[in-house]
Amino acid sequence: MSVTNTPPRRPLWAERVAYTNGMLLDEADFETEQSYHRWRLSMLARYLNGTGTVAGLNVEMDVEDPRRLAITPGLGVDRAGRIIQSPLTLCLNIDNWYQDRVDEDPDEARRAFNTGTDGGPDHILADVFLGFRECEAAKRPAFEEGDFDALGSVAPLRLREAVEATLVLRTEENPALPRSMLPTISGTTPEARLESLDAFKREQGWLEDIWWDDFDSELSLDVEHPNDQLVADIFLARVQIPATDGTPPTLNTTIDPVIANEGRRMVYSAADLIALGQ
Repeated sequence: MSVTNTPPRRPLWAERVAYTNGMLLDEADFETEQSYHRWRLSMLARYLNGTGTVAGLNVEMDVEDPRRLAITPGLGVDRAGRIIQSPLTLCLNIDNWYQDRVDEDPDEARRAFNTGTDGGPDHILADVFLGFRECEAAKRPAFEEGDFDALGSVAPLRLREAVEATLVLRTEENPALPRSMLPTISGTTPEARLESLDAFKREQGWLEDIWWDDFDSELSLDVEHPNDQLVADIFLARVQIPATDGTPPTLNTTIDPVIANEGRRMVYSAADLIALGQ
C-alpha cells in the first residue's frame, strides 16, 4: 500500500462541475468535484474551529514498554483544515528511532543535545508531529496511462485517509512552540470587548495571505516547523530524552523521558467554551 503526502495548494477561486445530461466527464472533472467540497469544508474548519487537537492525541510513555512513546487515539485538524482521525494508539520506539537518526547524521544528533537546566538531566530534544496522509486501497482494472498498450493494468479504487506520527530532532536554539491563534481583545465591558473582537476579525482575521505564499502555492512554514517538516502537520508535544554527551550522544535509559503536551494548539467546540464560562 503506497502512502502519499501531497501538500494541499491554495486555489484562487472555488470551482465545481456544472453537470449536463450527455456531458463527457473524465478523471479531472471528478477530482475537481471532490476538491471543491473538501476545500470548502477545510476553510470552514480552519476559520470556525481552528487547527490543532480537537480531542485525545495525548503523547505519553507506553505502559507496556518504558522505551516507547504512545499517542492516544483522537481527532485533530491540520493546518490545511483537513480532519486527522487516529482510531488506534500510535507507538514509536525511542531507542530504534534515535539509532536511525545517528546512522543518518551523527552531527545532527549532536546538535540536538542540550545541557539540563534547573536540576533536569542532559537530554536530546525532539518534537512530535502528526500529519494527514493518503493510502491507496484496493485495486481495479483500468486503462494504462501514457503511450502504452498494456493488459492487466490496475489503478487504486479508493484512497484511505490515514495519519502518520513523526518524532523530529530539534537542533535549533530554543525552537519555537506553536503561536496562539486566539484573537486579541481589549475592553472592560461586553460591548467594548465585542467591538474589539469585531475590529480584530475585520483587520487581522484573514489568514490566507499569511499561511500561503501565493495562489496555487503550498502552505508556508509556521514557527514550530523545522525546515524539513511537512508544513500541514500539527505539533503535539516536546520530548526531552535523557542522554549523555558524546559524538554522538548516547541515550540514558535509566531516566524516563519528559513529555510536554502543553505547548500544542487546541481546538475548542461550542460546548467546551460554554463549560469554560460556567
